[in-house]
Amino acid sequence: MTKCDICNKGITNRSPGLECRSCAKTVHASKTCSGLTAKQLSALRNADSLDWICEECTQNSPHRKSSFFVPDEEDEEEEGASRNILGSCNIDSDKFLKDITTELKKVLKKELQPIELSISLCGKKVDDLTKTVEAQNRHIIA
Repeated sequence: MTKCDICNKGITNRSPGLECRSCAKTVHASKTCSGLTAKQLSALRNADSLDWICEECTQNSPHRKSSFFVPDEEDEEEEGASRNILGSCNIDSDKFLKDITTELKKVLKKELQPIELSISLCGKKVDDLTKTVEAQNRHIIA
């Protein structure tokens, strides 16, 4: 079982960890153990292109990277403890926002196509119905 180098508790599915590729230090993906904010942890969890490096590796070689991981189910154990922060996060926020924006545009375009088609068809039906009502009104008046 992989243990957190900060709190010495197991890394589990319910309490995943961050592993530094350069020094293999493993810490829980929590504010307490990693030193990252909830937003930074969420960004690391959800974006493959973002990396976390432990404080020691940041000082020694700021270009080395690490990755977020979730262990196998058999490593399940409760997370605990509190300890001081030993982490740093290198996030290119402009690239991150650009990637999110691009992805959102793709998803929205895909999701809105059927809605736009339905609205267009409804508009045509309303136009046809309006023409029919106008024709009936002319016929009634005549």
